[in-house]
Amino acid sequence: VDKTYADIQSVKTRMMGVTSTLNQLKIAVSTALPPPGQANASSLNLAFVRKELSKAKENVLKFKEIVKSAAEAGESTGGRMGKGKQQKDDKSRTMYERIGGDLNLEALVEVVYIKALVDSRVRSFFEINVRKLQTIRKKVFQFLSGFLGGPKLYDSTNVKPSHYHMNITDFHFDAMWDLFADTLKELGIHPDCAKDFLAAMNRVRKDITTGCTVRMELAQKNMEKGKDGLFKRLDGESGIRNIMDRFFDQVLVDTRIKGFFMGKNHDAVKEGARIYLTEAFGGPKIYKGRELAEIHTAVGVSDYEFDCFLLNMERAMSGLAFDDETVDEVIVCLEPIRPSLLGRARGLAARAKVVDGQTVLERMGGEQAVEGVVETMFAGLVLDARVKSYFEGMKDRIGGVRQKFAAVAVGGFGGATTIGEKVVRKAHYGMNITDYHFDAMMENFYCACELMEIEKDVIVDATDVLWMVRNDVTAGCTVRLEVARKKSESGGTDNLFTALGQEKGITLLVDAQFENLKCDKRVMHFFGGAKIETVVPKVRQYLALLFGGVVEYTGRSLDR
Repeated sequence: VDKTYADIQSVKTRMMGVTSTLNQLKIAVSTALPPPGQANASSLNLAFVRKELSKAKENVLKFKEIVKSAAEAGESTGGRMGKGKQQKDDKSRTMYERIGGDLNLEALVEVVYIKALVDSRVRSFFEINVRKLQTIRKKVFQFLSGFLGGPKLYDSTNVKPSHYHMNITDFHFDAMWDLFADTLKELGIHPDCAKDFLAAMNRVRKDITTGCTVRMELAQKNMEKGKDGLFKRLDGESGIRNIMDRFFDQVLVDTRIKGFFMGKNHDAVKEGARIYLTEAFGGPKIYKGRELAEIHTAVGVSDYEFDCFLLNMERAMSGLAFDDETVDEVIVCLEPIRPSLLGRARGLAARAKVVDGQTVLERMGGEQAVEGVVETMFAGLVLDARVKSYFEGMKDRIGGVRQKFAAVAVGGFGGATTIGEKVVRKAHYGMNITDYHFDAMMENFYCACELMEIEKDVIVDATDVLWMVRNDVTAGCTVRLEVARKKSESGGTDNLFTALGQEKGITLLVDAQFENLKCDKRVMHFFGGAKIETVVPKVRQYLALLFGGVVEYTGRSLDR
């Protein structure tokens, strides 16, 4: 039965790509045909139809070959089609070609979104009408086509703005990443190709999560000033009472979660929630009820229901005309409740991957092995041109930094947690660490693991765990750059030009910068000689123009 089921699933998955292509052809032809009763309608574009039919025929033949070869392999080996993985992976080809072209890519996207509709972690984002979901799937396929080196069918600059106002966190991105990883395996994609595909996916993480990261981070900064400010902006106890009234009006008719309240005293539940949230939002400490984990132990709340809860809270507050910043602060207050309601462990250690009863830490060989990997990694970091500038100013502290990194890794890999994610975020918040720098660090970690002869599967799991601190390490830089970008978009760069003191201020800035550069042993050899006297004026012109001044730049292009 297992063999037959696997065979059917494999054929079904591959057939999706062919069916989708034929459906697209059907739509194209039907739109080109004249409507019934209109004899004088525009003629059918026969060249286009022939081209599409020829393409469809090729795809069908390709599919038949796939099925035939899989069936022959099954007959000759007694194996199952689900194990018919790609035998070779040619890394000289584009990722689009390595994954199997448009048919495999379309099947991949189709299956991932079928899974997303029933996955409690992301289901709430996709419970929309079928036509809308089809549009999303189509755009994802089009984006991935160009992103992976195939035909460019989508403007990739739209990825960030289209996700900016959605509350997509790293948790949600990781859930989709997991779905892609599982589906790649089911489709029989070569492991090396799958690994590179997932690494490529991580490069778009920031575009998808930045909007949520920035809003939540700014809200968190406001919260750190004291929750009493939020309590006042919510109009105190009476305002929170109004929010809860509207919130429960929505929840009790929401078919996704109203079942949790059947047979309950709605007024009593609402009053208990109001008292709890009044305290959570900075009001009087008057909640005397049970812990949330105890209350919800037998309820069976999943991420899906919790997301529905948050969406209803956003709708209730928006309906009462609260501004976006206040809504964001409320969501920041509510998100930490998720682990308690779901009975889920908190922090980086909760992500440690256990295989055959062993944590990543145990599979790596214990704390000493991790410390050895970290020491080897730092030996590479201090020489890596991409990141060594961060370590040159801390030669006397490099040992302490190395120990702290090892402590974070040990906790994340399943050992004792001595440094939490909040500490990691605070330590890096003022540093301009971008994804580029974080990726360089992760490359050095991977290489260090290989040098220490850690097994490949363990390296992959260890890397996946450390990937989870990316947002904590880069959040400060992400927020500052995003705030600066928004200011430039709304006010224009001319405001920046004025703030810098216009041409006079930029001249002073450039002159001071070049005095520093000529004394910096790391780069001074670039700025010696008489040629520097002609470079400085050009830099002044270029920066004045870049920062919003009305200046003509007469120098060469930067790449030259």
